[in-house]
Amino acid sequence: MKKCCFTGHRPKSLPWGYNENSLKCIAFKKQLRKVINDVIYNEGATYFITGMAMGVDIIAGEIVAKEKLNCDNLFLEAAIPCKEQTLK
Repeated sequence: MKKCCFTGHRPKSLPWGYNENSLKCIAFKKQLRKVINDVIYNEGATYFITGMAMGVDIIAGEIVAKEKLNCDNLFLEAAIPCKEQTLK
């Protein structure tokens, strides 16, 4: 089973900040979706892990979750870094 992990910048470090309607954010999501689909359909990855932090982690997780609707054999793991994660 091939695995793929995600981590990346938080919104404050992204060019669009928290504005997901920004053209830069939309373009980033489109490109990330292409990369994730390539990893799934050309590289054979079926297991994805995200740290679930705001920003790239969540964006990537959302893309995999949506792709799972078309591909039943995908798994998405939320790697929670600490017990108090939900408090932050």
